Amino acid sequence: MKSSSIRLALGIWLAVASQASAGMTVITLTDIARARIDALSFFLFTYLVIAWVVKLIWNQLAKSFTALPRLKYLQALGVVFVTGLMFYVVLTMISGARELLTPGAWEKQGVGYRLREEGSAPLGKEERRQALRKLQEAIWSYAKAHEGNAPGSPLMAGIDPALWNFEGGGLYCLMPEVRPGGGRKVLVYEPASAGGRRFVLLADGSIEDRSEGTLKTQLDEQLKP
Repeated sequence: MKSSSIRLALGIWLAVASQASAGMTVITLTDIARARIDALSFFLFTYLVIAWVVKLIWNQLAKSFTALPRLKYLQALGVVFVTGLMFYVVLTMISGARELLTPGAWEKQGVGYRLREEGSAPLGKEERRQALRKLQEAIWSYAKAHEGNAPGSPLMAGIDPALWNFEGGGLYCLMPEVRPGGGRKVLVYEPASAGGRRFVLLADGSIEDRSEGTLKTQLDEQLKP
């Protein structure tokens, strides 16, 4: 009887608590923070499972090789942690040696690296900003002749196709249904070959730089119906 009363009281409390939150300010995680927590939780779960598997394998071997001591779970966690550190140090040494043997041959692209094309040099921020400014002037001129509308795609006539070429590789990306002249929506942004931070052209004509995560979040918001 007592346990039933406790369950009933707990159910009523949960129902009241869920209703009380309606209309109130609720603090939630952003999409990026939620994704990072998901990744960390998956990593932690995998780490615990691997340690458990290592413990089982080690203790099975200890039955055949009596010189091996029995391994406890906490000890298995330590073995997996130290082994992971060793792999991290080795991989860091390999990447450092790669950079020393081929200095300046690698350039950052997104979260990874790629070989820089022969004869190409990394573009400076000012050069990238000036190139985007030239494209902005061409888009604004196009909009004046087309009732304030931006071109539907980089392939449409009316703007020099060469202005859409990003010197680091690829084409500038054009967001649909964004009218030049006002607002803070992204109109044009640099391709992934620009690296971890990209310059964006906003609808009000300003040029700003964004990290990949911030840019992705803003683009997702714009594309929502």
